[in-house]
Amino acid sequence: MSEGKTARASYTEMTELVLPQHGNVLGSAFGGTVLAWIDVCGAIAAQRHCHRVAVTAAIDEVNFLAPITVGDVVVLSARVNAAFRTSMEVEVEVKVEDASTGHRRRCVDAFMTFVAVGEDRKPCAVPPLIAESADDERRRAEAEARRAERLAKRRN
Repeated sequence: MSEGKTARASYTEMTELVLPQHGNVLGSAFGGTVLAWIDVCGAIAAQRHCHRVAVTAAIDEVNFLAPITVGDVVVLSARVNAAFRTSMEVEVEVKVEDASTGHRRRCVDAFMTFVAVGEDRKPCAVPPLIAESADDERRRAEAEARRAERLAKRRN
């Protein structure tokens, strides 16, 4: 395991154009397509943190806050909120960017858990996350609470 890393080091941003094949009969992006983009963006952030393959273990929460329509430019951003022994919580935000102004409006939030895997395809240790700000500390505390809740549900 390497030295700790900051959330800034794992930050990932992706841009997608919502094409007709990404939309439903109402002209809105399929939720599954958006989830696939979220999964890719989150996995890249997790892999940047641990420098290993990281696989999706859980999607704790996805909130569709506003519609995404065919023709929209979608900007996804991901960061590691917390690192545990072999897993990491990654937060992904999805925004639509207005082409004429550059203004971005939030459309989807997601919290995911990724597990680092070694060459033997078994979970392996991840570097600790170094908090650089009060916001980083808040995100870590909230991630730890979500993890405790998820583990408690698993025991029941």
